[in-house]
Amino acid sequence: MGWSWGGLIYVALHSLAGWLLAGQPVARAWFGSIAILVPPALLAGVIVSRRREWLGCQWLFWATIAVGTLLWTIGHIGWTIDVLVFERAFPWPAWHTLFSLSGGAALVVAILAAPHRGSRESAAPTLAIDIAGSAILLLYLLACFVLLPSLMPDLQDVARRTLAVATQALRFVLLAGLVWFAIRAGSREWQVAYARLAGAVALGFIARVVTGLAIERDAYRLGTPYDLAWIVPYLGFSWVAATVPASIEAARSEPETTVRLPHLTFASVTIVLLVGYGAHVAFPLGAPADGFRDLLTAVTVLALGAVLAARFGVQHAQLREAGARVRLLAAAMQQTGDMILIVRKDGLIEEVNDACCRMLGYARAELIGRRMDSLLGPDSARLQESIRAGLRKDGAWRGTFERQRQDGQTFPVACAIVTLGDRLGRVTHYVGVERDVTEDLRVRDRLIQTERLSAIGELAAGVAHEINNPLQTILGRSELLLADPDLKIARRGDVEAVRQEATRVAQIVRNLLSFVRRSSGDRAPVDLCEVVRSLTSLRAYPARQENLVIETSLPDEPLVAQASRDGIQQILINLLLNAEHAARDFPGQGTVSVRAWGDAEGVHVEVADDGPGVSPEIRERIFEPFFTTKPFEEGTGLGLSTAMGIAHSNGGRIELVPSPRGACFRLTLPKPVD
Repeated sequence: MGWSWGGLIYVALHSLAGWLLAGQPVARAWFGSIAILVPPALLAGVIVSRRREWLGCQWLFWATIAVGTLLWTIGHIGWTIDVLVFERAFPWPAWHTLFSLSGGAALVVAILAAPHRGSRESAAPTLAIDIAGSAILLLYLLACFVLLPSLMPDLQDVARRTLAVATQALRFVLLAGLVWFAIRAGSREWQVAYARLAGAVALGFIARVVTGLAIERDAYRLGTPYDLAWIVPYLGFSWVAATVPASIEAARSEPETTVRLPHLTFASVTIVLLVGYGAHVAFPLGAPADGFRDLLTAVTVLALGAVLAARFGVQHAQLREAGARVRLLAAAMQQTGDMILIVRKDGLIEEVNDACCRMLGYARAELIGRRMDSLLGPDSARLQESIRAGLRKDGAWRGTFERQRQDGQTFPVACAIVTLGDRLGRVTHYVGVERDVTEDLRVRDRLIQTERLSAIGELAAGVAHEINNPLQTILGRSELLLADPDLKIARRGDVEAVRQEATRVAQIVRNLLSFVRRSSGDRAPVDLCEVVRSLTSLRAYPARQENLVIETSLPDEPLVAQASRDGIQQILINLLLNAEHAARDFPGQGTVSVRAWGDAEGVHVEVADDGPGVSPEIRERIFEPFFTTKPFEEGTGLGLSTAMGIAHSNGGRIELVPSPRGACFRLTLPKPVD
């Protein structure tokens, strides 16, 4: 409310000072002339002080107003000199009249910048040229219908009436434009700004009608309330310039990517030609006015031609920049590792990048024109309606589904889809950015598996310690009973069975503790070839009894790993026993193969069998504690989990690797550090 009250106070002081100076015409005239200049000077000062806060079209709006204010000020100063220095009774129209009218015309063309639509920095250069062309047209019309008639002595009255009409016409057009933008502006701040500007212009319009009537009666004097016709509008513009919000600076101004024809400039050239040469025929003024009008028309057409050339030049530069940016974005799109698909509204693919072709197994020509839903996996077809609903509601959709390659294989993707629309807001395309998350899901499953094993390990440790104490009691009492000579023969077998089962449980407890502790023991250089030879020779005889053969493929030179010898022996024994168990399930002679080698990654030992293999359903669970495919009385499910724990504690790993037949486990251990 500070600016509105300040304006009211200024108007009141102006009226009071004019009333006090009523008896001193010259002093009042000088006061009135200076008082009229204060509001435009204030407006110019506000614009200059806030010039860094506005960008693009918003700065263009206020810069045009500032230029118009300067032109009007020059015109008013010239008029004041004529009145107070040269004492001309009514110096209208005169040379300074065109400056005053130019100031009003600048306010009209300034609204073409439409500042309520944002800064729009990329559009500002071409819009500035359009504003310049519109200003040239207005000045030409004012010169033809106001200035030229004033050159003819018998048309002085016509020139004055035309001047009055032109002044009010400019204000009316300005008022209509401000009211229209106040209705159309989506921003609350700019609606208020336009409403304030429209209110100030409306008050000035009314005051100008009253002032015009006073001029017709020769009753207008400087320093009187008639001056409010010029004071009020500029006070209103100053108020809005001081309070309108600053521009919101974007991270990067987007270049123009569409060709907007210079309709205003073309229309201006047409109007100038029609008015200039049409009026020359229909309304001749005689010499020298007709010659001057022809010259003015030619000069104006040349000026508009220069404006048109500048417009095309700026737009060409913008389009070149836009083209370079489009090429840059296209190159980035092709080089990214994610799949990018641009799909028309009807569901047909319009463009894809190289990653999309590579992952789906199609050539670009095969994908373009193909229906988008034909590339979905069978289990993801039901998501289509959900995707469409999300796009209709929010304009975007994010989620995961399966893509299907040309060979029929499917893979999961994380996808983000957004809509693209035209200037009318109608959806024309969809853009999808997709990433293959197969490895991410695998890592997630490994993490879940690790967390699960950790939880099982903590549980197993507690269970093992709780079982161990009563178990030792059972074993001890069993040994005492068996050592008692008075124990009946009929009961000795039962006690022996109790002792054997207790011993089996004790072994399970030791395996549990070994899995939980994962102690690496004393890690030292170990020759894996020597360990494999000793273990295979140890298992050779039991294997022959089961109609099995153990084959080895070992290098002649030692394969040295940095590990615990006891731990490595336990791992290999578990792998050999599992392989023997799997191989003997098939009729005929079974085979267990052991192969060792070294490379830059470390030393490796593979234990393979020709048994039934591991089905895909259980591949992810074989290293879980207590998970086993053996009958209840034959396995505890701790062999592989214990082996994995020992391998990790020695800085290595154990994994199930693809094999043409049966199952193949690979143990990898680090080499000694030199």
